[in-house]
Amino acid sequence: MNSIPRLGGRFMWHQAFNYIKNQNISSIWMAQFDEVDEGTAIYKVAATQQNVPAEGTWLSLDADGIVVPNDWYLRLCGEAQKMFLGQIGLTDTIPIST
Repeated sequence: MNSIPRLGGRFMWHQAFNYIKNQNISSIWMAQFDEVDEGTAIYKVAATQQNVPAEGTWLSLDADGIVVPNDWYLRLCGEAQKMFLGQIGLTDTIPIST
């Protein structure tokens, strides 16, 4: 089930951008280590349904029809940290490509 579309990371990036642009926020906690079944775990996960275990029900990163690498959310968090620290400019679009 993909009840909250992740949009290839754009959903998470939009949230990070909104927090980072708010000057009243001094820290951000991005933690999804328990979200393997939702396809948003922040560590390497199955990029496509071809990569999920045969048994069980698993949501892979391509659930929205967008193929991204298995470490995509790790990479997005790294870029969000750079943006938060001012190492890259504030942007509402993902600054890296797959």
